[in-house]
Amino acid sequence: MLAIAFIASRGADRSFSGSTIFSTRVKCGECGGWYGSKVWHSNDKYRRVIWQCNHKFKDKTRCKTPHLTEDEIKAAFVRMVNKLYEDREFYITELTAIKNRLGDTAALEKERRILDEQLGIDAKAVNDLIARNTRVAQDQKEYNERYDALVNRYEETEHKRDAVMEQIDQIMIRRRKIERFIESVKDLPELITEFDESLWAGLVDSLTVHGKDRIAWKLTCGMEIDF
Repeated sequence: MLAIAFIASRGADRSFSGSTIFSTRVKCGECGGWYGSKVWHSNDKYRRVIWQCNHKFKDKTRCKTPHLTEDEIKAAFVRMVNKLYEDREFYITELTAIKNRLGDTAALEKERRILDEQLGIDAKAVNDLIARNTRVAQDQKEYNERYDALVNRYEETEHKRDAVMEQIDQIMIRRRKIERFIESVKDLPELITEFDESLWAGLVDSLTVHGKDRIAWKLTCGMEIDF
C-alpha cells in the first residue's frame, strides 16, 4: 500500500554522474546510516557492485537491511517513476495545494524593507556618535555605553532582517522545487522500462531501504512515498 508524507528536502540541487550516482542517496531504514558501494568478485567474471549499510559490520548488532545491487536500485526507481506516472494527477493536485499554502512573500518583503530602513537609521546613529566623539570632548564611559547600546540595537535588527530573508529564500526555494517537480511529472513518458539518469537527478533526493520490497523515496519536491 502506498504511503505518502511531505518533508523538507535538501536545500541544494545536485547533478549526478558515473559511479557516484547513488552516493549519499541510499539510506539504511534500520540505523539511518548511508549505504556505501562494495565490489564483489572484483577479479573474476562474476564481478558486480553492491550497496549496503556502511555500519552493517561495524557493530555487534548488525543492521538487517539487505544489500542491493545497482540493477536492483535502478529497477526500483523505474517502478517508482511508473507509479508516479499512474497517479500523476493525484500528485500534481497535492503538490499544487502545498505550493498554494506556502503563500506569497509580500508580507515578509514588507517586513524586510522596514528592517532595512531601521538598519540605515541605526547605522547613521552609530556613525554620528563616532563623528561627534572626534569633535567634542565628552565622558568616554557614557560614550562607550551609548556606542555599545547602538551597536547592539543594530545587530539585533540585522539578525531579524537576516531571519526574514532566510524565510523568504526558503519559501522561494520550496516553491521552485515544487514547480519544477510538477513539470517533471507532467513530462513523464507513459512508462519507462530503463533507468534514466536525468530523471533520477530531477526526481530523487534520497531513498531509505527497509527491505528488498519496501523502499521509501524522498523526492526533490519534499514528498515522501513509501511502497
